[in-house]
Amino acid sequence: MTHRNARSLHAIIGALVGDAASLGFHWLYDQELIRQFGSPHPEFHQPNRTEYHDKGYFAHGSKQVGDLTHYGAQLVAMLDALVQTGHYDEARYIRSFREWFDFGGKWQGYTDKPTKQTLLIHELEAEELRVTLCGADDTQNPALSKIPPLVAFHSDDDKLAKLVDSAVRATNNNDTAVMYAQAIAVMIQLALQGVAPKACVMAAQTISSTIANDIKRAETMSGRSATSVAESVGMHCGLDASFVVICHLLMNSESYETTMRENIYCGGDSSGRAIPLGAILGASYYDTPMSIPNHWMDRTALPRRLLQCL
Repeated sequence: MTHRNARSLHAIIGALVGDAASLGFHWLYDQELIRQFGSPHPEFHQPNRTEYHDKGYFAHGSKQVGDLTHYGAQLVAMLDALVQTGHYDEARYIRSFREWFDFGGKWQGYTDKPTKQTLLIHELEAEELRVTLCGADDTQNPALSKIPPLVAFHSDDDKLAKLVDSAVRATNNNDTAVMYAQAIAVMIQLALQGVAPKACVMAAQTISSTIANDIKRAETMSGRSATSVAESVGMHCGLDASFVVICHLLMNSESYETTMRENIYCGGDSSGRAIPLGAILGASYYDTPMSIPNHWMDRTALPRRLLQCL
């Protein structure tokens, strides 16, 4: 396996490991409670409703340590489609998404509102509406879940931006969602070349003035802790808040492990942030002492059959 292919694999694994590591405190919006019940190792914590104290949304009661959240499952739905065709195909991706999340699908667990809306709207295909226009009008973190495997398969494709647009609009038909996904795609692209996390972030400023301003905002807060930044900009699922927190974490990263742990301590939608964060760190830090810990990978319910096809 070449270094480039290994980085692609670690981008996908990094995203999935980060998602699973964040499961136990996902959507708990109280940083003190996370420290109380999780410190010094908040990762791979068994979900426990009593620890939430009505300070968040307890969504993963049926899950065990190492399981993926619905974010990780959405990544796997894209990976499944890519492995079957060897490249991105819009119709194949949408079929895979349905196979995973529609009634009787492969996914068993919490399903977010954008996914429910997308599945309902996709029924309009019978009325001959273009599928690319049928995603939910939504600007939350699920828009980013499919990006790591898509970039891993098409990092050298000069049409990558168009592929990102298609993939995002299939589930999140919104210009803002596409814009943030394009920024994350640029970061992952560079991480696959071994570029340092902070440099990956800075390169994405060319996407739009909004992205540039968000990155500048994260940079101006570089002297503050990640938890403080998350409290200031928001811990919620909205891309406008999550992107700033992700950028701050990347610009101040010292290793995959410490950065992912800080992400969990930030609270709120930690799993949503973990997908792009883990992909960039996993690729950038590959084959270094800062890479994904082996024991973290061992604890994660990875889709090994699909990963073996890469």
